[in-house]
Amino acid sequence: MSIKSPSTASPVWSVLLAISLALIVSVAIGAGAAADQKPDELEELLEEDVEEIIDEVRAISPVVAERRMEDLREHIERVEETAHAVQADPNSPAGQATEGEQFCYACHGDGFEHFYNIGDDITTDQANETCLECHSGGERMHWHGGAHEFQDMACIDCHNAHSDNERLLRAEDQLQLCSDCHQERRVDFHRPHHHPVREGQVECSDCHNPHGEVGSAQLREGEVNETCYQCHAEYRGPFLWEHQPVREDCTQCHDPHGSVHPGMLESRTAQVCQSCHVTTTAHPGDLLGADPEGSQGEFMFGGQGCLNCHSQVHGSNHPGGALFKR
Repeated sequence: MSIKSPSTASPVWSVLLAISLALIVSVAIGAGAAADQKPDELEELLEEDVEEIIDEVRAISPVVAERRMEDLREHIERVEETAHAVQADPNSPAGQATEGEQFCYACHGDGFEHFYNIGDDITTDQANETCLECHSGGERMHWHGGAHEFQDMACIDCHNAHSDNERLLRAEDQLQLCSDCHQERRVDFHRPHHHPVREGQVECSDCHNPHGEVGSAQLREGEVNETCYQCHAEYRGPFLWEHQPVREDCTQCHDPHGSVHPGMLESRTAQVCQSCHVTTTAHPGDLLGADPEGSQGEFMFGGQGCLNCHSQVHGSNHPGGALFKR
């Protein structure tokens, strides 16, 4: 069956064809209009809310409003993507706000009393107390008196309540954030042997609690060895034959952040051992450097090391393991 040309088509066919084309065009136009209308309406509503907040900020502090006008809209819109804006969560500012109330007031105060400009409109203590009203206890129970609080640091030095980061960090990751102050750690993690922090397998907060701990260096387990044992449990013991420096402190031999030596040792194997075992009764304990007559030091200097024989240096459960050889 062939389709007739317009010149030979019957009147009925022409009418049906015209109606069909009209319906297709109208549906397409309607769909396009509907698709465009929804985002526009949402954008207008959001813009109204943003403008309302900006006008309120401008009325209270015109200087701040004008100074931050370029990023204020983005700043306000971004908070909608954070945990603070989840209305279904009764612990969030949005969940605690009454109907029609701006949940921004929960942090910024009624009528935007402060904008978190430390030293300008708010002090460090005031900023921290605002955060701790909700984020107290748990990991933050030792904040007061901790190293960071003692250095007069504010929560907003590390966190941004409007950040799209999972933990509301001011940087993309913890290494970047922490190394802004602890720059020596940035160097350590670029050494050949290091904990895989740069690789994203370990984070600073896996070992340290930046919000404060009762032990030294804000270690999560209070002391070095207990912190190390969280991953290196095979060295916990107890052992029949214990190596006293190992039981005392792992960092006597290892640098936990990174080293140029395998195993993140503080120095070469023989040098680490000889920092304590300068002399022994079993064999010469000469320091590396070689004796003209030939010595144990020369033996080690030839590519050997203490661990070739004393392989169980972390401890041994073998009845004959007093010298950690087995």
